[in-house]
Amino acid sequence: MSESVVVTLPADVNQVDETGYVWAFLSDADEPDRVRPGALIVAGDSAEPFMARVVDIIEGPEDDRIVHLDVVGVPEQAIAELRHARLITS
Repeated sequence: MSESVVVTLPADVNQVDETGYVWAFLSDADEPDRVRPGALIVAGDSAEPFMARVVDIIEGPEDDRIVHLDVVGVPEQAIAELRHARLITS
């Protein structure tokens, strides 16, 4: 991955709560309006980004909100599948 990777929501793929989903604070997102239930986003960090579907957003501590993420895979896998389906070109 290049250094120019931009993640929609910084998250640690190993940070899983009692729901069984990865969680992160919505306040960590540079563009929080991109993070909404059902959205497919790039989460993680520039070194290890991953694709995730936003499951829900709940109230958290100190008026922050917690985002639950369902990990879909890594961007390279998603791109390869989209190319295979001819939804994007090489």
